[in-house]
Amino acid sequence: MKKICLPLTIAVFLLICINGLQAQTTQPQPNQLESFSTFLGTWQANVGKDTLEVWDCQQYGKAYVINVYQIVKDQKIPLYMNNVGFDSGDGKIKGFVLWADGNYLTWIGQYNPDKKFLVDVVDKFKPESVWLKFEMVATSPTERIWTELNKDGVKISDEKFTKVK
Repeated sequence: MKKICLPLTIAVFLLICINGLQAQTTQPQPNQLESFSTFLGTWQANVGKDTLEVWDCQQYGKAYVINVYQIVKDQKIPLYMNNVGFDSGDGKIKGFVLWADGNYLTWIGQYNPDKKFLVDVVDKFKPESVWLKFEMVATSPTERIWTELNKDGVKISDEKFTKVK
């Protein structure tokens, strides 16, 4: 009896384990950081009289670095550096912005199914502490609309960015 009971117990245990493993398969997530690669290159927008805002986005390994500056009457003025990476823990893109004056802010973003990039500007990566929101929509491979919203989602402004290289 002992000879039959032990193999039977092992067989039942293995069946349960295999069945449990099959039930735990996950659906593949869209590759958020790969979608961010559409930002690569140099983009600019007219943001005021005689003022262009330029975003120079480069890949840094699996992350991205965006150097942002303005050109005012042919003078280049640094604004901020945006360091962008992917948090596999929550499946979201996160950024750390360092302003030229030493201040900083953090943000959390993700692409929705419509390929709209949604961003919450937050305090120290805490999703419950939203200060401001942004949306980026690609209208073509060389054009995108950047919309600023207040923390309640009310539109503040729009800027049209064009890819220059």
